[in-house]
Parts: sequence; structure tokens; C-alpha cells
Amino acid sequence: MNKMFSLLMRIHIHPLLWLVFGIGIVTASFKQLLMLFLIVLVHELGHAFAAQFFSWRIRKIMLLPFGGVAEVDEQGNRPFHEDVIVIVSGPLQHIWMMGLSYVLMTASIISPATHELFIYHNLLILGFNLLPIWPLDGGKLLFLLLSYRIPFLEAYKKSLLFSACLLAIISLFAAFLYLQQLHLWMIIFFLLYSLYTDWKHRQYVYMRFLLERYQGREREIKRLKTLTVSHEEKIHHILQQFQRGYKHVIIIQDDKREQMQIDENEVLHAYFTEKRIDSPIDELVSFY
Repeated sequence: MNKMFSLLMRIHIHPLLWLVFGIGIVTASFKQLLMLFLIVLVHELGHAFAAQFFSWRIRKIMLLPFGGVAEVDEQGNRPFHEDVIVIVSGPLQHIWMMGLSYVLMTASIISPATHELFIYHNLLILGFNLLPIWPLDGGKLLFLLLSYRIPFLEAYKKSLLFSACLLAIISLFAAFLYLQQLHLWMIIFFLLYSLYTDWKHRQYVYMRFLLERYQGREREIKRLKTLTVSHEEKIHHILQQFQRGYKHVIIIQDDKREQMQIDENEVLHAYFTEKRIDSPIDELVSFY
């Protein structure tokens, strides 16, 4: 009960949402807005409860005029199955909500028109969130899959760039077909702003990913992956090859002597503690 209360205390309502509610009262569309608010709240709580189950650090749950965001303080070092469950736990909430609405309609507690409207909004939010655009659930799934195949930083960049391209295409269609849909353009501009800010902060996200590994916060790393590098390779270049879900062993090639091998923790220690950012890996081997 204390955990649930603590989770509910992390819910924040954006000031714009209160403004939208005010407009809804004036325009007699308050019922639809309240319905959307409930759907979004349950969706985001689905993410939050799953994250709490795995003991993730939850920062806040922000409810916006056109959706919500459950912000967690985890940076890519959790097991694959945890990430998947946390991401899909939001969309899965729509299934039982639509089922409950049907039960309430058959019991004559709500009208068929209310049921149809509730189903429509559920499907709309579900489909929207599954679009492969960051930071929607579909975009997070795309990033998760990429980050298990290519280095973390590269996966993050490609996810943001792909999201920007897809959003640009959607914006072009919206300009021709839905130019006067203010709500749609609010969503598009919110996503554009999110992509812009996340692109600006990509190095910060990448540093958090590395720092968590250095501090030993990664969970259940079962796979090893060797990184073969030149003895002249800079430490910060090597770190850019780090991939989630793997423990790295660095093999250093040098024609003048035998191959050397070091653990990723030694490289992270040199980077964060000794500040040997631009040092070639050869110096690190000599030092140790």
C-alpha cells in the first residue's frame, strides 16, 4: 500500500492540461476529455507499476493534454525482458479497459454510445503509442531492439533520426489532410520538441549508460562480446562501441608485441576516475 501511495504521489498534471479541461467545460466536451484523461492515466500507471515491480527508479508520471510520460531513472542496463515488459505494460492496459467497458454496457451501466466512444479513444491512443516514434512506446521498442544489435550510442542516434524522418512524413500528410486539426498539431509539435531535446541530450544519456555500468548497476549480464581495437585507438572511441546486454572484453592489437586483453571495467575506470578521455588504449595497458 505504501508503494502504491508513493507511486500515486509521483503523478504530475501539466498546467496545459488544466487549461484544456477549462476549454472542455466551455465547449461541452468535458466528458470526452475526462474519458481521455482516465485512459492515459491507466496507460501510464501500467508502465509505472511494471517498473516498480522490477525496482526501477521512477522519477515522475507526467500527464499531458494529449498523452502522458512515465519517466524512469534507468539508462539501458536492465535485462531485456524487464525493458520489454515495462514498455508493453502501458498498451496492454487498453485490453482490459475495453473489456470492462463492454461488460458495463451489457449490464446497462453505460450506454452503447459511451461504450463506442470509449473503444474509439482506446484504439486511438493504443495505435498512436505503437508508432515507432520516440518517445512513444513504439519508438522505445525500436530503440530497445536496435540497442541489442548495435552499440548503445549508435542505436540511440538512429532511433531519434528514424523517428524524426517518420514524423516529418506524418507532418506532410497532416498538412494536406488535417491542417485545421489543432489537437493533432499539438501532438506533432510536442513530439518534435521531445526529439529535439533528446537529441541535444544524447551525450548525457550515453554517459549515464556508461556510468551505470561503471558503478555496477547492470543486471544479469550473461553474454560476453570481445571488441578488437588498435593499440592507438582512443579510450572514448572504444567506449562508443559498448552495447547493452553484453560484458565487453577488449582485445588490443599491436604488430610489435603480443595481443593484450583488458576488461571493460578497467577502461571505464580510466575514463571516469582517471579522466584519461583522449588517451590511446595502449597507454592504459602500459599503465596497468
